[in-house]
Amino acid sequence: MSFFSPVFYKKFVGGLFFTALIMPLSHAGGLSLDFIGQQIIPHDYRYEKTVVGGLSALDYNPDTGRFLAICDDRSKKNPARFYELQLDYDADGFHKWAITNVQFLKQPDGTNFPKPVFFGKSTVDPEALKLSPNRNSYFWTSEGHAKHGVKPFIREMDLYGRYLRDFTLPEKYHLIKDKTGPRDNQAFEALTINHDHTTITVATEGPLIQDGEAATAQKGAPVRFLHLDIKSGQPLHEYVYVVEPVHEETLPFGMTSISGVVDILSLGTHEYLVVERSFSAGSGLSVKLYLTDFTDATDVLAEDSLQNISYQPAKKHLLLDLGTLGIDIDNIEGMSFGKRLADGRRSLLLISDDNFRSAQTTQILLFAVNDRSAKIPH
Repeated sequence: MSFFSPVFYKKFVGGLFFTALIMPLSHAGGLSLDFIGQQIIPHDYRYEKTVVGGLSALDYNPDTGRFLAICDDRSKKNPARFYELQLDYDADGFHKWAITNVQFLKQPDGTNFPKPVFFGKSTVDPEALKLSPNRNSYFWTSEGHAKHGVKPFIREMDLYGRYLRDFTLPEKYHLIKDKTGPRDNQAFEALTINHDHTTITVATEGPLIQDGEAATAQKGAPVRFLHLDIKSGQPLHEYVYVVEPVHEETLPFGMTSISGVVDILSLGTHEYLVVERSFSAGSGLSVKLYLTDFTDATDVLAEDSLQNISYQPAKKHLLLDLGTLGIDIDNIEGMSFGKRLADGRRSLLLISDDNFRSAQTTQILLFAVNDRSAKIPH
């Protein structure tokens, strides 16, 4: 049966959405967050002759005490790149930031990614970045450029951005126009190192074309969480996570709207922290954090399409609606744990992609994590 048939949808709403709504805000699953503060990187800030913006992922390197942020510039302003950041904070406040390095992402032949050509066709769209478990390389993703037939990928590079290898993607992710593969600009937006340090998980922002319609204001949509083995680069498992409906109708009707997964963090064997972002033209942004449990979810790796089959998606509980923080929230796309604070709590940081627009901001939010269930990695 179809995923959004009346029978399954009723079960889904009763078991998941209603459960999330009745849980105390910011205290789901034994976790709660205390907001400490934020820093803003100015629009059009320059570092080493590059424009700093479009920051779409964040990760912490405990060896250096610094953070990494990938830039989703498709080599239009400067070659595709990632930055190192020094973030100065403690439990009393978020004090300052600094850009300390920039590295360019390399193609397999060792060259920088070229500028887009042929009516804006690009060869890369960097979105996710995580330090490998042995800390001598990075895993990163590109959403590709589906409308021009440029496929997404999951890749490993060394600490200087040099190509090492590609992970293997199931055929369902291969682009066949209007038939299969990720929607344009809705591919691998999120990546995390799993708690076992032998696998990674990537998530698509929106549903694959063959999996059904994208989210609307009336209904959510299924996205895939793909698990891959680090050593072999091969896919192992795949599960479904259902994003919430778009938070409001577009104004005027018919303009751009989207709801999708923009980043994830592994918390345990089957548990993840998920950032969902919803945008509706005329109504703005909504960003929420969810605790997610895949324990009882169906493995759909063998399924080329999610339509007309029965499966169990992940359970989810609302942890925090960022709209309740009392500050303006921008286009959050990256998330990382940071250092432990003096009181022993782990820090959590979120970063926004300003799309290189003066009307938006590159925003870094800082939280302290209260962990009553010992799920936060050390």
